[in-house]
Amino acid sequence: MSRTVTKRQQKKAPGAAGGEQALESGWRRLTQVAFGLTLVLVVARMTMQEILRNPWLPVPGSTPTPAMPGPATSIALDLLCCLPALLVLARRLIDPTFTLRFAWSSLAMFALAAWTLVSALWSSDRFAAIVNAFHWACALALLWSTAQLVHSWLRLRLVAAVSVGLLMVLLVQGYYYRFVDLPDLQNDWRQHHGELLAAQGANASSTETIQIEKNILGGVPTGFNVSRKTYAAVLVLLMVIAAGVVLQRIADGDAPGWWIPVAAVIALGLFMLYRYVQSKTAFATPVIATGLLAWLWLRRNRDVRHPARLYWTGVGAFVLIAAAIVGHGLKHGTLFHVSLTFRWEYWVGAARIFVHRPWLGTGWANFGSWYTAYRLPQAAEEPADPHNFLVRAFVELGVVGGILMLAWMLRLWWEWTAGAQAERAVASSNDTRAGAERSAAAGWQQDDGDSSSMYSAFPFLITLSLLAIAVNAAVSIDWTSQSALIIVETFKRLLFAIAFLLGVCVVAVRAVYRQELDDRPAPWILTSAIVGLGLFLLHNLIDFSMFEIGPMFFFALLAGAVLGLRLPAPRPAAPRGRLGPIVAFIVAGAAWLVAAGALWVPILQAESLAQDADEEIRTSKPPAQGVPQPPSRPDPAHIERAMHDLLDAWRLVPYNADYAFRAEQAALLEGAEGQSMKARQLLDQAIATDPRKIRYLVARVVLESSTGDDDRAARDYEQILQLDPHNLELRAQYASLLDRVGHPERAVEQYKQVIQFNDALAKDEIRRLSDKQVEEIRRRMTAGAATHSAQ
Repeated sequence: MSRTVTKRQQKKAPGAAGGEQALESGWRRLTQVAFGLTLVLVVARMTMQEILRNPWLPVPGSTPTPAMPGPATSIALDLLCCLPALLVLARRLIDPTFTLRFAWSSLAMFALAAWTLVSALWSSDRFAAIVNAFHWACALALLWSTAQLVHSWLRLRLVAAVSVGLLMVLLVQGYYYRFVDLPDLQNDWRQHHGELLAAQGANASSTETIQIEKNILGGVPTGFNVSRKTYAAVLVLLMVIAAGVVLQRIADGDAPGWWIPVAAVIALGLFMLYRYVQSKTAFATPVIATGLLAWLWLRRNRDVRHPARLYWTGVGAFVLIAAAIVGHGLKHGTLFHVSLTFRWEYWVGAARIFVHRPWLGTGWANFGSWYTAYRLPQAAEEPADPHNFLVRAFVELGVVGGILMLAWMLRLWWEWTAGAQAERAVASSNDTRAGAERSAAAGWQQDDGDSSSMYSAFPFLITLSLLAIAVNAAVSIDWTSQSALIIVETFKRLLFAIAFLLGVCVVAVRAVYRQELDDRPAPWILTSAIVGLGLFLLHNLIDFSMFEIGPMFFFALLAGAVLGLRLPAPRPAAPRGRLGPIVAFIVAGAAWLVAAGALWVPILQAESLAQDADEEIRTSKPPAQGVPQPPSRPDPAHIERAMHDLLDAWRLVPYNADYAFRAEQAALLEGAEGQSMKARQLLDQAIATDPRKIRYLVARVVLESSTGDDDRAARDYEQILQLDPHNLELRAQYASLLDRVGHPERAVEQYKQVIQFNDALAKDEIRRLSDKQVEEIRRRMTAGAATHSAQ
């Protein structure tokens, strides 16, 4: 009997073995899909700009403008970026041979993510806190999943290939803007800037409009980012990785035809930085990167000794330099350059906020709501970020968040450099057999079915490029806009796809005679990634580029890839129970579903209603055709529908006071009797939801002044000036109101403060009052003093 069973088993063995191999192949497919999805999503997000709120209010009869990806789109992409982590957990759950690697930095990282999300509870602008905290938490989840997915040189080279491809796309975007878009934009601005501003409901004399004009006429490219400094920081990071690719190709003995094109792209990037972007920090960081890589190249055949000592030397040097900068600022009140002095003013204001709210902070992404109340008199700018990621953590998340950020950074750098199994192979070359053995020790390969011959390189890279740009086009192009604009944007995406494909091919393909993905050890790419990350964080000690969404997720990708290569291989262990993986997968999956249902779905519905409301307001009057027409009131039916949509949006997302504010603005457009009372109620509700939003308070003052309610207007001015005591325009308006209602002595006091704060501003500050305005205020002071004496 037993012999018969054995024969049957033997007969089934080949089939069973084949079935088991197929099953294992299916398990590996989970993490292969996760890695591909990670690359596609990061590329798509790096090549678009996502916004939280539309800064412009719709204007009746205006020309429609293309919509940008808003919070609903961003959260949908966030949820997709969490899928790789779920796929990793799914493979761990069903594949007993798959091992999750542990990093102590992950504990601080996930605690930081959780505390960031919790901070929305005490934030003034809870909508900004929730949405931005969700971006940050999902980026950190992507970092963790990437660390689990990148454990071979092949995958690191693919990350480097994506980096070079992105560098080419960013340069195409920058040069296209500079030589194609900019001349037409500048010509339109010079000829029709009044019409353009009127179409957006903007004030031509506001400081924001003046800054927009400076940016347009200056012609500074910003890539896909809000700030040119972010564009510069990202270019530097990508160029450092590209430099690592060049060094690796040279160390591998590859033909010059494989690394000269990459070097040429770096040269184009340097020209863009120094000729057009003009970022002071980006002038220095490429020099630092060149020095570090050159020093490591000269020492390439030497092992790194005492890495822990080097690590703590670096930490000590950072602390000493930071202390010296703070000491200089405290002694002189400035730093070494005017742009750094601006940062010092931000940090002083941030320190004042921290003293006021040390334990909980302001809440994530709420620095701007508090800064104006604590800024220095000479600090005219109103930043939404303190321009230092460590300062931001302490100010917005309090002591707990600041300590978690420091702990995460310290441990992460330890695992990147001193604490890894590969500490002796950071700068080793692989041009000799011994060097190859040492560089191979820098990483370990968990079987995911990846190999250089697994699939032909070009079909894979073409598919990756087309998918990434297709996802970008699907969510970043406004497909409801004019057909001509859609054609132009589609043509741009075609250029991006070609540039990206060329970039990834020149890095990921091994050779002409071996058209397969390159899986050779790549210690120089690893080294350049670590150097690039360090310089990127250096940028973020004086800037905010890490918190723009695209760069945030790219940072997560690169940081996770380095961590994945640097973590030691897990030790073989006895068969483990599955209770832990089951619990982790269920918790993570449930959190993903809750986020999708409770966060994304309501915001998606609310944003759709708000867009419908904007369209109703825009079409409430016929568009101007260039022929003067008598003024007409908007169609009340359109305005009523717009108000209804905005109020429905606010009911869906009651923590976004902007919907109530926009409904109030729509109510005023109708102009019907009794609408001012409705508008007042809406403003009251918006202010109750976000009491630190000065924009809402100013709107209520305007409404109260129009109805003659001067007493309430005066109380609102007092509240505004508590939130922004150095706002010259609003303080002068308050003084004028006091003068009008018969309080000349109080008006004179306000005028004196206007003059005092104005004198503290730099001579070339655009917010500084003109000589004519100062003369008019002095005249009013004299008249007010005379009136007070007569009384």
